Amino acid sequence: MVTIEINGKKLEVPSGSMIIEAADNACITIPRFCYHKKLSIAANCRMCLVDVEKAPKPLPACATPVTEGMKVFTQTPRAIDAQRSVMEFLLINHPLDCPICDQGGECELQDLAMGYGEDLSHYSEEKRVVKDKNLGSLIATDMTRCIHCTRCVRFGEEVAGMREMGATGRGEQVEIGTFVEQALTSEVSGNIIDLCPVGALTSKPFRFQARSWEMSAHASIAAHDCLGSHVFLHTRGLDVMRTVPRENEAINELWLSDRDRFSYQALNHERLEQPMIKRDGHWQTACWSEALAEVKLRLEEIKPHASSQLAAVMSPNSTVEEGYLLQRLLADMGCQNIDHRLRSQDFSQDEAWPLYPSLGTLIPACSLKGVIGNITSATSLKEGLSKAVKATTDSALFKACMA
Repeated sequence: MVTIEINGKKLEVPSGSMIIEAADNACITIPRFCYHKKLSIAANCRMCLVDVEKAPKPLPACATPVTEGMKVFTQTPRAIDAQRSVMEFLLINHPLDCPICDQGGECELQDLAMGYGEDLSHYSEEKRVVKDKNLGSLIATDMTRCIHCTRCVRFGEEVAGMREMGATGRGEQVEIGTFVEQALTSEVSGNIIDLCPVGALTSKPFRFQARSWEMSAHASIAAHDCLGSHVFLHTRGLDVMRTVPRENEAINELWLSDRDRFSYQALNHERLEQPMIKRDGHWQTACWSEALAEVKLRLEEIKPHASSQLAAVMSPNSTVEEGYLLQRLLADMGCQNIDHRLRSQDFSQDEAWPLYPSLGTLIPACSLKGVIGNITSATSLKEGLSKAVKATTDSALFKACMA
């Protein structure tokens, strides 16, 4: 640990951490665009310039490590002037389309421009225009708004594990896009919508549907990724308008799969609102009592041959109680043909797989990160290895695999 001062406030912070991390932990605001706590440091937006004692010029807080006795000032005239100058450069080519931008009301550039922007720009030349990219059916682009923070590029490489986006050109001519003009194929590509600090990357299904101040946020759990990722459902009235991730460091951190992010559209489309019975080759609307009576009649007809002619496939998204009731119904009919693996084709290795997923074991405890954490936090390598082995062998998943 080292002792530093930020705006006269003494802090003890881990050696090697950056100024912006120390400031965030102390609830001291430093403006930023390219910095993100889950991504590597790029230091290319320069919005986080701060005044450091004895430094000849303002330094980027996201890329300057703390040192013993360092004194940092975020509100001095030199720091404020540097931040205002950076904001003026960022706004040189940015279009004046906030009223029609889908990011309006939740835009980081909009918020910081109110605090650090000027009423009048010194720039009078022609603004550059960048052609929009086709990133598929989920992400809409307005690349003229891009400020080259490269968050989307770093996310693909460091989190998604797929280097699908990159930057071409130099200086003012830099353009962010996909390699070889192909659409994004990652199953977590929608996270770049949340990462983008401006309106360059927005949700295509949600585009022009609602404004942020019109919606209410409701905490919920994702239903599709088997992790129980934490999400917020944004609603307007009775309609679910979009789904966004809710931070939970032990499960999904800040990320969300595309399936959970965009599946809300099925809530209001192509759903049966009431039971229907097929009579004379045509579907006819019926009440619940009629539908259940018809199901009972059909099941009684097939009950003598249930073991060979009846099977049930249930959705893995169903609750445990629903699954129990379904298997109880089939068991009473003498049928054991029930499954939930809708997308599996090869069952030859069934005996090698565990009978049930791990319950009661935290995700970090089963991950490589958790094992490494046990080793690095131990006083000796031997103690660390024993902790890592114990954490692994205590998990229900490990025991089931060994069984």
